[in-house]
Amino acid sequence: MENKEFKTRDFYLAACLLAYGLVLKKLQLEKNKIATFIFNDPNNIAEKIITDHWNRKNKIPTRDLIEAIVELKTRIHNGI
Repeated sequence: MENKEFKTRDFYLAACLLAYGLVLKKLQLEKNKIATFIFNDPNNIAEKIITDHWNRKNKIPTRDLIEAIVELKTRIHNGI
């Protein structure tokens, strides 16, 4: 099985992907404090989730989205 990844620098798209259950494989912080979020995407679903996001078709429970945002912020500030 190929280890497929999806990368984004968009914080809220990353939160959306995390809330949908994609696993955050790695967080890369650059010197200018820009974060790159790298997700495992073995089934190539990230693109569909993002397309649905931009077309306002995603149905994410608000609590899941808030928890994803909090987790990403914590990971950024702790550098993990």
